[in-house]
Amino acid sequence: MTGPSYPSTPAYGEGAPRRGNSFQGGRPLGSAYGDAPDPRRRGVALAVALSVAWNLVALLGVLVLGWPAGNVLLLFWVENAVLGVVTLVKVVTAQGTSTTRITVNGRPREGSPALFGVFFTFHYGLFCLVHLVFTGFVAVAVGFEPTFALLGLPVVLLVVRYAVETATTWFGPDGQRRTLSASTAMGQPYPRIIVLHLAVLGAFALVLSGTGGTGPGWLTTLTAPLPPAWRDDGVVVVALLLTVKTVVDLVTTRRVLRRR
Repeated sequence: MTGPSYPSTPAYGEGAPRRGNSFQGGRPLGSAYGDAPDPRRRGVALAVALSVAWNLVALLGVLVLGWPAGNVLLLFWVENAVLGVVTLVKVVTAQGTSTTRITVNGRPREGSPALFGVFFTFHYGLFCLVHLVFTGFVAVAVGFEPTFALLGLPVVLLVVRYAVETATTWFGPDGQRRTLSASTAMGQPYPRIIVLHLAVLGAFALVLSGTGGTGPGWLTTLTAPLPPAWRDDGVVVVALLLTVKTVVDLVTTRRVLRRR
């Protein structure tokens, strides 16, 4: 005689969604409402926020606070120089494995952090030297004031900004230092400095041709609705460069910091 049948009781955790269920091999949730925060995303968000904030401060300084346009242009070069120092630190402290070889005096050699560091110093230094020549010319042409309040203090803030970013995204608990190689770290700043170098060359051309009533027709038309003070040659050049710089910073920062 067969007894009544009863529905079987599922094993503990069976039938529950695998996502967030450690009994079924799912990835545990960081909280009752979502995934655990990704440290890498936090690092990217911090770097992007610092970059955008810095560019906005520079733009407001020229438009509202009366900062000399030449000072902001010089800060562009200082930022590239600081970025070079930061990159050199990354190159010599990178712990990832590199298979890239460097040719020295016609002989291929295994790339080491020290060798990559020497190569980067000379190569990037050449870029910065050429950049300084054109930036210095434009800064002198539009006017600058080499005082601590208008130039020295912004440089200090710039160094602090990159120190915070590097400590977080490179040396932090989930920093790139442990996974990126010296050769990869060495190549990170080049897209940015190349684009900015082209932008500085464009600014150089605008200064030579004039951006006010004597400048290109399209630029004169574009700046016509602006207040007279904003149509100054230096202000126009800085505004255009900051626009280009912000776009470049957003693209390159996100791409670099998401790399593993």
